[in-house]
Amino acid sequence: MKLKLFLLLTVVSACAAECPSKCSCYLDVKGRKTVLCKEGGMVGPVDLNNISFDTEVIKITAPDDNMNMLTMSPIFQRYKNLEEIHVTKSNVPQLGMHFFYGLTKLDVLNLSQNNISQPLDHNFRGLDKLKELYLDDNRIQSLPSGTFRHLHELKLLSIQRNRITDLVNRIFLEIGKLKALKLSGNNLKELNPEVFRDVQELRQLECRGCALKRISKDTYPLLPHLSFLDIGENEIKAIHADDLKVLTSLKYLKLDGNHIAGLHDNTFANQPLLKKLNLARNQIAKITPNAFVELYNLTELDLSFNRLEKIHEGAFEAIAPTLEVLSLSGNLIKAHTLKELTSLQVLREVKLANCGILELEAQIFPDNLEVLDLSGNHIAVLSAELLPKSLRQLDLSKNRIRGIDEYDLQKLDHLRFLNLQQNPWSCDLCHIVPLLERANRSATFSEITCAAPYTERGKTLGMLEKSDLTWCTAASYSKGDADFFLVSTDGNIGIIAASMSVCLLFITILAIIGALWYSRRHAARYYTHEDKLAVEGETIFDTNHSPLFCDGELSFKFPLDGEKKISISTIEDVKKEHSIANGT
Repeated sequence: MKLKLFLLLTVVSACAAECPSKCSCYLDVKGRKTVLCKEGGMVGPVDLNNISFDTEVIKITAPDDNMNMLTMSPIFQRYKNLEEIHVTKSNVPQLGMHFFYGLTKLDVLNLSQNNISQPLDHNFRGLDKLKELYLDDNRIQSLPSGTFRHLHELKLLSIQRNRITDLVNRIFLEIGKLKALKLSGNNLKELNPEVFRDVQELRQLECRGCALKRISKDTYPLLPHLSFLDIGENEIKAIHADDLKVLTSLKYLKLDGNHIAGLHDNTFANQPLLKKLNLARNQIAKITPNAFVELYNLTELDLSFNRLEKIHEGAFEAIAPTLEVLSLSGNLIKAHTLKELTSLQVLREVKLANCGILELEAQIFPDNLEVLDLSGNHIAVLSAELLPKSLRQLDLSKNRIRGIDEYDLQKLDHLRFLNLQQNPWSCDLCHIVPLLERANRSATFSEITCAAPYTERGKTLGMLEKSDLTWCTAASYSKGDADFFLVSTDGNIGIIAASMSVCLLFITILAIIGALWYSRRHAARYYTHEDKLAVEGETIFDTNHSPLFCDGELSFKFPLDGEKKISISTIEDVKKEHSIANGT
């Protein structure tokens, strides 16, 4: 044991002794001597000084804000044990002739993220054993015939995200052992069938985002062993039953991000080995009942973000025995259509995000379901009893849930994963108490953010105490807590508040009764004296003295109750009284 430790320390010390400055030297997971230079800022020819000749892996890269400015030279030829060379993010403009000649052990050459514009066949001379070549994210505009003809053992060629617009005939000359070809991100518009005559052993073909409108029927017969096909993010408008019939070995098919409008009968009838089918982000509005017939091994189906509103009854019948993962997110599917899920008895995962679901209905989900995504819907009330008992993961984020009662939370306690974020939580005594009581147990609850009342808005449950909660701030919760009036620590706050409410109601009723009694009594008294008041009013206006201009003391007393005496005088009596008053 001590001897092994000593030898290991010796090897590590030897690596450290010959490691360049600003680089790190170590043994990778395969036990190979590796040199990594990742700080960036390197300028000029690639410098391998102080790197041991028995180094097996060299990695030169840089951060995005401090990229290298390097040029290549034939300095690698002295490192006969090299198995991998990675020179990335270094602005290498071109490759020289025979730079890698004699590296008979080299398996991987990665020159991605540089400025290479025109690789030629002599750039790769001497790499007879090379298995993987990466030229991604360069400025390659064209590749002449036979560019890779010296790479007889090449298994993987990746030239993604360049500026290639055309694949010339015999471009893949003499690399007949190629198994994986990655062309994604080039503006090809179409695939020339002739280029595949030299690589008929291909198992994997990727041409994602290549502006393809269609793929010639003459292409697929040249790829009889193809098991992985990715032609997503293109402009393909339709897929017919005859298009894929020769691809009998296909296991993974990606058609997402195209313009496919519908799936017709027998579209995938000749793909008995197909396991994963991705049709997301198309314009599919119709799926016929026999669209998935003969897919005897399909385990994953993605139909998310299409235009599906309904699915024909029995459309999933052919794949019901094998389908384990189904995504219908982003489709406004009718509730009755979702009942088709009950026939998928081996289904383990369902994604129904952003489907406009208002509420859960009984008997929608199969019993074996383990993962359910209901995020981004309009669910306001959670009925946990409608969820399958085998459920392990549930996403309810971005719905309209304001609170969950204790009964439903108990049904969710066994879940391994629960997402409740971005709901309009009402942090008051009516809605949040059961969740608050769990806030100290799990981040799932402690990180819930309050939306109401305004005094608690933006706070997380982990910041609140039960004594901080106010009474109901909005309409009462339809499935309130059974201990609604006993939610405080000692049970008194709820009782006091309820008692005050009852007393206030009783006082209000008494006030209304009193007002009605007084109104009726006053009305009765008014009508009883109305005639008497009318006669007395006329007597007041028959007098010649105005109370406002009299010389005596002003009095506001009216002779309403006293006896009234009326006298009549002639003109002569008036004159006589006047003369007596003047002393005549």
